[in-house]
Amino acid sequence: MKSKTIQAVVFTGVFSTVVMAPALAHETPTAPADWLAKTSPYTADDLDMKKVKKLYKRKCKKCHGSKGNGKGSGAQDLEIKPPDFTVPEYKNRKDGQMFWIMMNGSEGTDMEKYGPGTYANISEDDLWKLVTYIKAVFPK
Repeated sequence: MKSKTIQAVVFTGVFSTVVMAPALAHETPTAPADWLAKTSPYTADDLDMKKVKKLYKRKCKKCHGSKGNGKGSGAQDLEIKPPDFTVPEYKNRKDGQMFWIMMNGSEGTDMEKYGPGTYANISEDDLWKLVTYIKAVFPK
């Protein structure tokens, strides 16, 4: 009896380590200091929110979800889940860090590069609008 219990404990520990290790090991990328100091040139009042919402739906919703909670239809199959924009951590995240991650992607995750010259080819201007939109709409 003890042997089966030990086997079950060992299996559970190994299985949990293999499954959870990538997610636990991933840290949200930071940005270079000069980027951390940058702020969006836009406020929510400056934006055509309907237009930016359409951009969010096209480029972000599949993984981050329509509610920004990281539970989009594409998130379920990802090893490392997308962040939840509705939690205070994201409300307090620096604009420049969010922009930098969108521009350069997040190594070790499925978050790809979205900046100019990439496959997604989103302009820097539109990336700043997305940063402003995410911070204005989701942390409520």
